[in-house]
Amino acid sequence: MKTPRPLPVPLRRGVFSRRQAQEYGVPPKRLRARDIIPVARGLYLWAHAEDSESTHPGTTHPGTTRPGTTSTPDLRHLRALQDGYQDSWFSHTTAAQLFGLRLPSRWQHDETIHISRLLISTTVTRAPELRSHAVVVNDGEVVTHLGLHVSRPARIFFDLMDRLNERELVALGDQLVRHPRPGLDAHTTPWETPASLAEVVGSHRKTRGIVTGRRAAARVRIGADSHPETMLRLAIEDAGLPEPTLQVRPSPRSVYTGDLGYEDAKIVLQYDGGTHFTAQQQARDQRRNHAFAHDGWLVILVNVEDLREDFRHVIDRLASALDARSP
Repeated sequence: MKTPRPLPVPLRRGVFSRRQAQEYGVPPKRLRARDIIPVARGLYLWAHAEDSESTHPGTTHPGTTRPGTTSTPDLRHLRALQDGYQDSWFSHTTAAQLFGLRLPSRWQHDETIHISRLLISTTVTRAPELRSHAVVVNDGEVVTHLGLHVSRPARIFFDLMDRLNERELVALGDQLVRHPRPGLDAHTTPWETPASLAEVVGSHRKTRGIVTGRRAAARVRIGADSHPETMLRLAIEDAGLPEPTLQVRPSPRSVYTGDLGYEDAKIVLQYDGGTHFTAQQQARDQRRNHAFAHDGWLVILVNVEDLREDFRHVIDRLASALDARSP
């Protein structure tokens, strides 16, 4: 049996498209050889391909995650898919993964690749890993990110309205509008604003999940730095207590901030997550808490155990404190 001609090196590393093969001078007959695996319409994989790796700086390999993050798809694979489905774009959880957005744990390892297309498109999904969505999309709801056509962040919020509950949607929205921290975030400006988020949701009607989406968009706030902080705020509100202010300071000129609180009653709630267990961070937390206590504030510390019980004990303590300290 004749040995197939070796493929060009770039095509040996992952999924490639028929057009990419043509650009490297590979004839159509070569794509029918026994060492070529068809993976989707016009998409192929060399049977001895090297392990794929993400080309997104600072991300993990496909199927793996850092704590609290979602898995990141292999960009080389997605670029080949984009080449094969030129009338589509990446959406839903796939787009969320590309933007590095935190999703609920049940979606963090979703390996399905979601692509969306216009209702009038004839794209047909022919690979088990793909899920195609026929949708109505407005101008500006599809953008270019990492060299790929993807749903813009506000559209991701819209796409996931029927997959996330209200609190989860608010947490996603809080991520989209938060101001990035220098040195901690790759982007330098918020992905969206509360107004732009509400505009995208409000521009569509008769869509599954639209009622939940509109309620969630109205509850999105700037200032939550983590998912637990959003969950704490929402639990407080759903218990019938006043909505707290985010990122409060013990005094106007103080360098310290608290996660959320009530300035009139001088109550601050601090959520101490996993990053707060180092000696250095604990020292900073102690200085911060002392600054609040020195100025007459009541400091309520909250942790993951409180999160697991939906903050019931925290809310009871907060309710009593508000009764005692409110003017």
